[in-house]
Amino acid sequence: MKRFSLILSTMVLMASCNDRYLDLEPTTQIGESDAFWANESGLESFSNSFYNDIAREDFTRDFASDNVEHRTNPPAIRRKDYVFPTSLGSGGWSWTQLRNINYFIEKSGESTISADVKLQYLALGRFFRAWFYFRKVQQFGDVPWYSTVLNTTDDEQLYKPRDSRELVMDSVMADIQFAATHLSETKSKNRITRWTALALQSRIALYEGTWRKYHMDAGLTNAERFLELAVAASETLMQSGVYALYSTGSPNTDYFNLFQPKDTYTEEVILARSSDTQTFYYTPLFTSNGNYGATRDLVSSYLMADGRTFPVAYPNETQRQEMDYYEEFADRDPRLWQTLVYPGYVRVGTTEKTVTDFAQNATGYMIHKHVGPPIEDQGGGYRDVIIIRYAEVLLNYAEAKAELGQLDQHGLDQSINKIRERVALPPLQADVALDATQQVLYPDVADALLLEVRRERRIELAFEGFRPDDLKRWKAGHLFRKTYEGIYIPGLQEYIDLDRDGQPDLYVYLSSQSAPGNQLSGVQYFRMANVHGLSGGTEGRIRPFNQQLPAFEDWEYLNPIPTEELTLNPNLEQNEGWQP
Repeated sequence: MKRFSLILSTMVLMASCNDRYLDLEPTTQIGESDAFWANESGLESFSNSFYNDIAREDFTRDFASDNVEHRTNPPAIRRKDYVFPTSLGSGGWSWTQLRNINYFIEKSGESTISADVKLQYLALGRFFRAWFYFRKVQQFGDVPWYSTVLNTTDDEQLYKPRDSRELVMDSVMADIQFAATHLSETKSKNRITRWTALALQSRIALYEGTWRKYHMDAGLTNAERFLELAVAASETLMQSGVYALYSTGSPNTDYFNLFQPKDTYTEEVILARSSDTQTFYYTPLFTSNGNYGATRDLVSSYLMADGRTFPVAYPNETQRQEMDYYEEFADRDPRLWQTLVYPGYVRVGTTEKTVTDFAQNATGYMIHKHVGPPIEDQGGGYRDVIIIRYAEVLLNYAEAKAELGQLDQHGLDQSINKIRERVALPPLQADVALDATQQVLYPDVADALLLEVRRERRIELAFEGFRPDDLKRWKAGHLFRKTYEGIYIPGLQEYIDLDRDGQPDLYVYLSSQSAPGNQLSGVQYFRMANVHGLSGGTEGRIRPFNQQLPAFEDWEYLNPIPTEELTLNPNLEQNEGWQP
C-alpha cells in the first residue's frame, strides 16, 4: 500500500548485530523483544545502524561549488537541466531514517537498564535526530516535525503540512543541547560523544544564524540567538582542552599529513569513519584517477607566505592574469601546495616527480589533498575518513563572533591564528585592511575582518564538503554561476614547461585542431572539448565551461519536493520557484 514515505520502512535492518546477540529470545522482529531492549548490548547494536547514515557525499560536496571546475553545465540547480524528483522518497525527501531514530528513542526510554546508561542512549538518539533534521532543513527549509513513531493509521500526522522552520530548528537545538549535556565525555574517534555534540551544535547554530541574517526575505528572526549558541558551544569545546590542532612543527607537511594515516590523529579529529569500514573511504573521488581541478578563484584566495594577499603582492592585474603555473605556487600559504598538485609534486607512495594530469582535470590545478598512495586507486589501503575536526570548531567560533561584531584580537589568537600557526603564516590582526578582491566575492559584506574569516574558512576546509552550504547560508549563490578559470596558457599548439625543469610538459590545442604528428615523450597533449576555451581566445586562462550561464535565482537555495509526495499529501506545498 502506498503511503507517505515516512512509513515505508517499519523496522531498521539489524545488520550490525553479531553472534553475541543470537541468544536473544526469538520474536517476529528482533527490535520488538523486551529482552533486546533490556540490555545495553541491544541498544548499542540498534544505534550502530545510525552511523551508516553519515553520508560519504557529505565531505565531497565541494565538487558542486566554486572551488571546483565544471566541464558541463554547473551542478548548481538549474530548472531546465535539473532532474526533478518525482517518486516517493526521492530527491532527499526520505523519512525512513527518522522513523528508526524515533523508534530507538521510544524504546530506550522504556528500557529497564540503569538510568545513567538509558540517558546516554536517549542523548545519542536525539543527537542523530538533530543531525537528520538539520540536513532536511538545509535541503528544503520548512519540513514536517515528528518526534514520535507514526503508524499507518496516523492520518492526521502523516498528511499534515510542513512545520515552520522556526519550530523545527528550535526543536533541533533542544535535541542537540540534550545530547551535549548527557552524552559521555570519553573521547572517541568513531563514537558520538559530548564533544561530537558540541561540535555539531556549533555547526548547526552557525548555519542557522547566518542563514537568518542574510536571507532577510525569509522573514526569520533570532539570528543573533543562534550565533550566540554557536559561540557558546564552540567555547565549551575549546575550553575543555580535550582537542588541539595536529602539528609536529612541520608547516610544509602537517596539513597534508593530517588526512593521510590509516588511524587518524585523534588530537584534532572529533569524529571519523573507521578505516575498517570498507564501504566508506576516500577513493575514488580523491585519487589520481577521476579527480577534478580547482579553480583559479580558489587559488587566488590563498595568501602569500608572509601574510600579504595575492593582489597586494602582485598589484598589476595583467601580471596576475598572465602569471604561469610555476610562479603562482611560489612563496604562498603552505596549504596551497599541500592541497593542489604543485611544480615538483611527488605523489605519496612514489618517488617520481609528476605534473598535473589533464586527463583527470581541465584547469591544471589538480587536487591532491586526501590523496593517498597508488594502491588506493584500485580500492586498497583504506584510511580513516575525517567527518568532524577541531579546526572547524575554531572557524565556527571566529565566524560567529565576527558576525556578532565581537571578534577581537584575543578571539583571533584563540581560533584562526592557531590554525595559521600550524602552517607558519603570520597571525591575522583585528585591524586588517579591507581586501577588495574578497569583497567582490561577497558584495554584501563591508567588514574587513569578517571577509578574512571567510577566506580562512574556505582555505582550511577546502574539499571537505563545506563550500556549497557556506555559499547558500551567506546568500552568495551568484558564485555558483561564475565563469571558472584554470592556469594560464600562453598560446595554442605550443609546448609548455609547467615545472620549469627544462623539459616541456604540456601542449594545448582545440578540438578543431590536430596534435603534432611526432609527439614528444613526457608531454601531455590536451585537446580541449567544445565547451572549453581560453579567456583570450588563442591564449589566456583555461575555461572548462566557456559558455554564458543564467543568473542564480533565490529559489535555487532550496530543493524541490518530489511530485508524488505533493500528490499523495495535498497539504504539502512546493518550494517557491519549483512550481510547474
